[in-house]
Amino acid sequence: MWVWQHGKDFLQRLGFCVSDPAIAGYLSITEADAALASGELSAISLTEAVFDRVEKFDPALNAYVRLMVESATAEAVAADVRARRGDRLGPLDGIPIAVKDIFDTAGVVTTYGAARFSEHRPDTDAHVVRKLREAGAVIIGKTNTHELARGTTTDNAHYGATRNPWDLSRHPGGSSGGSAAALAAGMTLGALGSDTGGSVRIPAHMAGISGLKPTFGLVGRTGARPLVRAFDHVGPMAPSVADCAAILEVIAGPDLNDPDCSSQPPDAYIRALSVDTAGLRVGIVSGLRDDAVAEIRENFDSAGNVLGALGMTVDSWSLPPHLDLVGAQMVSRAQGYVSIHHMYEGDFSSITTPVIERLDAGADVTAPNYLRGIEARERIEQAISAGLADRDVLISPAYPYPAEPVQPFDPRSNDVPHASLFNASRHPALSVPMGFVRGLPVGLQIVGRMGDDATVLAVGHAFQLATKHHLRRPVDQSLSSPA
Repeated sequence: MWVWQHGKDFLQRLGFCVSDPAIAGYLSITEADAALASGELSAISLTEAVFDRVEKFDPALNAYVRLMVESATAEAVAADVRARRGDRLGPLDGIPIAVKDIFDTAGVVTTYGAARFSEHRPDTDAHVVRKLREAGAVIIGKTNTHELARGTTTDNAHYGATRNPWDLSRHPGGSSGGSAAALAAGMTLGALGSDTGGSVRIPAHMAGISGLKPTFGLVGRTGARPLVRAFDHVGPMAPSVADCAAILEVIAGPDLNDPDCSSQPPDAYIRALSVDTAGLRVGIVSGLRDDAVAEIRENFDSAGNVLGALGMTVDSWSLPPHLDLVGAQMVSRAQGYVSIHHMYEGDFSSITTPVIERLDAGADVTAPNYLRGIEARERIEQAISAGLADRDVLISPAYPYPAEPVQPFDPRSNDVPHASLFNASRHPALSVPMGFVRGLPVGLQIVGRMGDDATVLAVGHAFQLATKHHLRRPVDQSLSSPA
């Protein structure tokens, strides 16, 4: 514990109560970056503090399936050497980052949440993991996911259920629930997630953190277990929008091995946070608002008022009635079946029944229905783009209800339009905390024009500066044992 003493005084000056040394896990990336750059905090002390917190709280949460203590320690030491030389690589140098267990990590078991791959050790890092390492990030471990990332609860039959730090009797959403729970409990400063039908934004909503599904093709997917090529997105998760921007600035950009990845250079997302958002035009997606439970509608209406008070123009916009999300999801189901059939060479015997039921739905998609699904997806993309033609962003509740009790996953419960609509449309979509319902966090979803992730982040950042919901944390004493 000797390394913890370095930086303790700094944390106290920031206003943290340092009765628990691992409170450093609640530093923002921005705060930690400044402290590391000034020498007031070392990467090794920050990394140890995060591991202390994992040791203390993860037995109850089950956010991690694998810790990478040895390599993380070496990466932290290397970051400190660079800092002493004045050669820091950027805002993520020395920052602890967790990685969802669908991203390949060289030499480290990557299970994809499945029993069949319990001993699978990839030879190379996923594209985004490599980019994080090149930026000096400290990769601290692999986070739990729903089996094969095919569900929204992160109740994994093989690796256990992940629990919500705000209420251990509830789940944190999925399938990136392990990343969300780790962030909410201060067991990492940033994380990677994937989003095929809401798997970044639903956990962000339920765990009270920020999560971005970027524009389709902005972030490369090589080495991320493919599920649905037409819908898969890789995105950052963090306590704040500013932290998401710092991660996105590193992971965005060309991936020569991902045919859907844009060849265009990414924006300067950190700088975009300082853009004046007054005068931006915001559209409320009325149908998605109306489908949420009353307490979420109340929080959402308050969030809209905040944006208006910040000088944005807020109006209402309705989804065209002819949109066929169910039809578009025929593409998702069929592609999901094909990708997993290829992974398993047709032998699904080790896959649990709920996931098999979802796969079977994809096996039954006929060629005509698949083609109709492609057309339905394209119409959704066109409709959302039309709604954004005279608006800068659209907003909705990120999900229609707060976190639910841990229970067996019902594969029929997965298709909620608040999230999956924007996988079909491929527009950037961000979830940020907008308030609480009976002590549980709920999220505001901000959707932008294709390729304009910067404006989405700027609006989310302005909202967080005005509200501070993202600064609320679960009480440590509540993280000790499940109900």
